[in-house]
Amino acid sequence: MMVWRHRLALVALLGLGVAGCSKSEPEPPEMNMTVQELEPTPEPTPTEEPTPIVEPTPTPGNDTAILPPPEDAAPDAQMMDDASATGMTARSDRSGREDEVDTAPAETRRRD
Repeated sequence: MMVWRHRLALVALLGLGVAGCSKSEPEPPEMNMTVQELEPTPEPTPTEEPTPIVEPTPTPGNDTAILPPPEDAAPDAQMMDDASATGMTARSDRSGREDEVDTAPAETRRRD
């Protein structure tokens, strides 16, 4: 039984090998080797184009007023603005004397 399988496999392999090798290439189509000369196409004659008229551009009207320079803020005012923007102006005291210490935000405290 085993011999028949080997022979069948060998015959199938040989059949595939012969079928793959025996395929012939199709003949390429015949090429026409004659040369055909074409007449050159005439170049178009140049036509005169009208010259463009240059119009002057109008000067831009700048009617905006000059802005005044920004006022320089005092260093303390800038620091207070930054602190109040981030919520760091509340004062806290950890000494235990809550009656004597002002815990209001710094920007609302009176400066006498």
